[in-house]
Amino acid sequence: MALHLVPRSILYFEHVAQLGSIQAASRKIGISASAIHRQIVAIEEAVGEPLFEREANGMTLTPTGYLMLELARDWRIDSARLWSTIQEARGVEQGTIRIAAMDGMVNGLVPELVHALAGRFPKIQPEIEITSPDAAVKGLINGEFDLAVVVNVAEQEKLKVHWSQDFPLGCICTKDHPLAQRSGPKLAEIILHPIVFQSSALAIRKLLELRHSWIFERPSASVVVNSIQLMKQLVVSGSHVAITSELDAAPEIETGALMFLPIKNQDLFEQKFSVVSNAMIPENAATTEVLSLTTDIMIRRYGSLGSGTAE
Repeated sequence: MALHLVPRSILYFEHVAQLGSIQAASRKIGISASAIHRQIVAIEEAVGEPLFEREANGMTLTPTGYLMLELARDWRIDSARLWSTIQEARGVEQGTIRIAAMDGMVNGLVPELVHALAGRFPKIQPEIEITSPDAAVKGLINGEFDLAVVVNVAEQEKLKVHWSQDFPLGCICTKDHPLAQRSGPKLAEIILHPIVFQSSALAIRKLLELRHSWIFERPSASVVVNSIQLMKQLVVSGSHVAITSELDAAPEIETGALMFLPIKNQDLFEQKFSVVSNAMIPENAATTEVLSLTTDIMIRRYGSLGSGTAE
């Protein structure tokens, strides 16, 4: 962000609060642990209260620490709001746009959006962070991102939804895989084959564990990964199948590298993908255009795959 009014000490404090230790924060942001410690101590001396409980297994926020974290969030949002207002007054389309996306979009939406932005807004520098849906929403609320493309985001007043669409789950495999001959396999059939499961860090795994935990108990030839891209590579190799949404595998399906087979289980949930922004931060002209561009790409690329709504 070109204009950053959040004090360095607050930024350090946020990282320690998020990661649970000064050493972890030091590794994440590339600042010495001693420098971070000095800033934390300076805040504690200023407020007259400890911000953290120092324990053997890490640092946890005290009640005062939670108040400080809320202040840090408000400070970041106010900074983003001021920058948006200034840019709007200038009437210029330049600066930085901060976007959160998911791993499954690395070889689909993200490259297309980068190329589209370069053509439409050559003076805007996109900062793209590939992260989990939970981290994307948290960062959006904290003012760390201008927009996010996420899955299964819960509706709340702090978020503005610009587009959303439901995508059914299915089995992805190669065209010569035995399952490819089935018009719609059931979960019980799919797990008879070597399968790639998504780890608990990913959204689909969490929802499958809630409704169909039994599928993780039976397979003997399975692998667990925390990357959609790695999952797809294993499936493309022909060695495994996977359970995911059609959007996650859209580029490989378009090229014919993979097939998408709808799963017959009637109680299987759908994944909801959304383009969202922070409702508390006013959109400047550039942000509005980028949100519109992102929504247009999502509709054009994936509009025929499910039932969606746009703002």
